[in-house]
Amino acid sequence: MDQKNTPLVSVIMPVYNGERYITEAVNSILNQTYSYFELIIINDGSTDNTATILDQFATADGRIHVLTNPKPMGKAGDLAKELGIQHAKGQFIAIMDADDISKPQRLERQLDFLNTHPDIFLCGAWAEYIDGNGSVFLDWKPDTEHTQIVSNLYLKNSIIHPTFFFRNIVRQKPFYETKYTWYNDYYTQLKLIKEGKKLANVPEVLLSYRVSGDSSTQTGIKKKVNEYFQIRKEVAQYGPTRPSLMQRLVVLAQFIGITYLPEKLVLRFHPIFKKTV
Repeated sequence: MDQKNTPLVSVIMPVYNGERYITEAVNSILNQTYSYFELIIINDGSTDNTATILDQFATADGRIHVLTNPKPMGKAGDLAKELGIQHAKGQFIAIMDADDISKPQRLERQLDFLNTHPDIFLCGAWAEYIDGNGSVFLDWKPDTEHTQIVSNLYLKNSIIHPTFFFRNIVRQKPFYETKYTWYNDYYTQLKLIKEGKKLANVPEVLLSYRVSGDSSTQTGIKKKVNEYFQIRKEVAQYGPTRPSLMQRLVVLAQFIGITYLPEKLVLRFHPIFKKTV
């Protein structure tokens, strides 16, 4: 591989109407301590000023490549990410959202982790949750080891999507398993585990994950969480991720609460959204 023409890391960032935060998100990648990357931004049908902002960035920095879709591809941006992956030239791929902030050392730390752990296919990282103004309100430090991630997959998604960092291998099928509408990152982890690939988290806060009061993730939250329960049913059917009785009881209690509580109360009691509603 000619590294003079092929970036080692391809950062994939889809954006839809992201003019409010896109500049901060892009700058957080451009200011990485590891600079040998390409940034593929997929403008997924934006109707605001996003396109103008992206054109300015692409003109100023040759590492930035903008792909434009006339309308959103769907699946909560996962199909746009898949499009970016198809254009990626790097040996490694990093996923990034257009309203989050990567810590300056994110790419360097995750690249070092995979280089020193050749058995790991994909790593995430710890993160901090920030509100619309950038204030931190919660630290998120999930399981780090593959065995823990597998045994607890029924209870929780232990790898936050915009911290995905994985090996760019030749594949016959798309990276994302886009069976569902919103949580295909969770479902894709199950697919990777079934394929025998190992997952892990770098035990360091490498991302500021934004949850703003006007976040679209809060719209129809009960419907979205019920989709999460549907994926859990599939997790429960696979031997290595099959839950214990206690795990089933915990999820059953969650399901009852989601089903019978009004949506506003679900948001109020949710450990993430209660800080932003």
